[in-house]
Amino acid sequence: MTDPLGPSSAPHYLNLPGARTVTTQAVRAAARTLDEALHEQSMICLTADAGVVKTFTLHLLCETRPDLPVLRLLPRPQARPDDLRASLHHALNLPGPPPQDPGICDDYLRHALRQPRRLIAVDEAHQLSSSCTEYLRYLHDDPAPQVTILLLASQPRLKALRSQQTLISRVTTWRRLQPLETDELLTVLPAFHPLWQDVPASVISRLDALWAHGNFRRWAALTHQMHTSMCRHPHQQPDPTTLLHRLKPRTQTA
Repeated sequence: MTDPLGPSSAPHYLNLPGARTVTTQAVRAAARTLDEALHEQSMICLTADAGVVKTFTLHLLCETRPDLPVLRLLPRPQARPDDLRASLHHALNLPGPPPQDPGICDDYLRHALRQPRRLIAVDEAHQLSSSCTEYLRYLHDDPAPQVTILLLASQPRLKALRSQQTLISRVTTWRRLQPLETDELLTVLPAFHPLWQDVPASVISRLDALWAHGNFRRWAALTHQMHTSMCRHPHQQPDPTTLLHRLKPRTQTA
């Protein structure tokens, strides 16, 4: 059974017309983890393989908590602490440019982060340098800022993040978002888009085994192909298996 977490403006992959926001077991588990972290003001990490909608999950969790002040950060690869300071300064809508002196800038940020309690959400956290993770530790350990820290990281690159010793003892939960199981997929897809409502379960199961493997981004791409085909040929029912060939990489021939 899939239940909406609530009204959401979270963007769908490819801006797919007709797509609806539904929740999965993985999203509900992430929501429970976030609520516990907010209560404890702790640090957590959500991980997933590419295409298992970890960024969309972040958008959904934030959008469905309209009273929660969220500071969303997307640091560039190998960002420096000054980059995080500047991103926080901007996210907090503080006046003027961030002070160049790190100590003065930190004083401004610490004062701004006192009230209300906020969530600092760092996407692509596996790209953080050791100096940036040390800066997050500083914010986490400082009693003045009222913050909960949520890290989103790619599962294949999680080893690099977990090698940061400053995080190991401070991240209270490492939650992995799993791909959709077939049984759940048969409920989620028709709720996600009406194009799947009349597709036999056997076809969905076969497509998942051949292509998607529970990866929601792949299902969104296939749905987009079906929608495009119907727009071009409105009187012809699209065949998902045929459309699948457009998404599979072609084998190079000599």
